[in-house]
Amino acid sequence: MKKSFLTLGLVAGALLLGHATPAAAQAVYNPYTHTYTPAPAPNPYMPASGEVNTMHNPYTGTTTATGSAVNPYTGTTAHGSAAYNPYTGAAAKTGTVSNPYTGAGAAASTTHNPYTGTTTQTEAAHNPYTGTTATKQTSVNPYTGTATQTKEAYNPYTGKSASSTRTVNR
Repeated sequence: MKKSFLTLGLVAGALLLGHATPAAAQAVYNPYTHTYTPAPAPNPYMPASGEVNTMHNPYTGTTTATGSAVNPYTGTTAHGSAAYNPYTGAAAKTGTVSNPYTGAGAAASTTHNPYTGTTTQTEAAHNPYTGTTATKQTSVNPYTGTATQTKEAYNPYTGKSASSTRTVNR
């Protein structure tokens, strides 16, 4: 008899927990301004802060992992991803950072092509206060011994641009 009451209690508890709703994000109190700041709305196109999503494409064999983070105090967001194809050996990695309060942003990517041996890294940054956008690309091929670096910068406020390319054969 006691066993049936215990079983009935466990089943009732499981049914009640099965209908529990997840906790809602709560507002955070700021002691400096004496106000409550609502929790930021989640972006459905990006994983939650600190979360990593892994996707696999069975047709190409490519596995991609993505992750993102948000700092609610500075507004800065960061997003990164890495992909690898075991059939071709090709690999790629990207990352972006942006700050909505300052408007500054930066991005970087690295790719590797095992057929040519070339590894390429590209970086870009934008400063809205000066208007300057700058990019840099570096490619290295260990088979040919060639390393190439290209830099470019442009300022729309002044209309000035600068670029340089440097190649080294080892």
